[in-house]
Amino acid sequence: MSEQLPDINQGISKPDLFEKFKLQLQKDFETCGVNGEFSILLAPNYDSIHATLVRELSLISKSSNSKINELLYRIDISEQQLKKLSKLKPTEDLNSIMAELIIKRILQKIVYKEYFKS
Repeated sequence: MSEQLPDINQGISKPDLFEKFKLQLQKDFETCGVNGEFSILLAPNYDSIHATLVRELSLISKSSNSKINELLYRIDISEQQLKKLSKLKPTEDLNSIMAELIIKRILQKIVYKEYFKS
């Protein structure tokens, strides 16, 4: 995953990109058999999105760790990325780290699609 992502708040504050972000998030969750309807109600604010994802990931991990692994695979987040960010943020909860990586990766996918579409 490239570290040269645009500012996250800037990316999600653009209405068209944010709508695509929400749709992609919902699609990724639902493809893994997890309810993704929460994404419809998201506000274009990083902290709010992050908190919502942490809550959803916590609910999923309580019921099925395999769904978490499937979701991370679907979104294209590697175990290596998780370990790297966990070392950089040793006091942060794993769900919080996963939420950050999910937001960045989905936003990255959308930005790349838009860039290569033109």
